[in-house]
This record gives sequence, C-alpha cells and structure tokens, in this order.
Amino acid sequence: MKKLLLKNLFLPLLVCLGGMGFAQTDVQPGQDPAELIGVTLTDLIGRFGVPKQVYAVRGVAAWQDDVVFVYDAGEFYIFGNRVWQLMFRSAYNIKEGDNRAVVGRVMGEGRNFDGYTLFQLPGKAWPVMLRVNWDASGRAAGIYIYRSDF
Repeated sequence: MKKLLLKNLFLPLLVCLGGMGFAQTDVQPGQDPAELIGVTLTDLIGRFGVPKQVYAVRGVAAWQDDVVFVYDAGEFYIFGNRVWQLMFRSAYNIKEGDNRAVVGRVMGEGRNFDGYTLFQLPGKAWPVMLRVNWDASGRAAGIYIYRSDF
C-alpha cells in the first residue's frame, strides 16, 4: 500500500512542485522582451511559474491601478488579465547602472525629459516605448518597456 501511495500520489506531486521552483526563467537571449507585452496571466504563469512576489500599484484614476508580478526576469505590470508594462534590470544590451552615453550608443537618440529618456521601439500590434529612468548621478535606474497607447 505504501509503495502504491508513493508511486501514484507522492512522486507526481513532488515532480509538479519541484518543477514550479525551476519555472522562473529570464527572457531568452535573442528574444525581444517587448513580445511579452499582451500575454495573458495564464501564459505568464505557464512560462515563469508562480511569482516570487505580488503587489499593487495605485494609479491616479482607478483604471490605472495595476497588479505587479515579480520574477527573477523582472516585473510584469498587469491590467485586465494582460501584461501591459515590463520592468527589467537589463534589456536591449543596456542595464541598470549604465550611464547616458552608453545607453545613447546602444539605443540611439531618444526624447529626454526630467529624470528619464524615451525610445520608440518597433511594435507589432501596438506602439511600444522603452523608458530609462536616471538616478541623480546620471545612471540608468530602471528600464521599462510598455504599451504607449495604454
């Protein structure tokens, strides 16, 4: 009886739970991170597993509230059952800590604002922007990819 219980119940459960721990993965090399915009919750959890953390971000208006799933790969901002914004520590050959000159060489000319720079990315079904936030020393402090029509 113990052997049957072990074989039919415990081992499949162990495989499922163990697999969930390994589900967190980074965006694959050569994959455009912007392709993750628009994925459903089911697809997100299927690809990355259970998030390490979940938190809410309040917007100015109720329709601007987001739920954020935190993974090793980055943060995924969700509204209406779909990802609309991503935050990564590195993307498109730039990373947090890079200075403005490095980001400019990699991304080209962007539109500069107080504390951040915007770069237009090629979108497939909707316009996509890359936003690099700058810290006080002029280094990248956040890399966001988002639907700019949202």
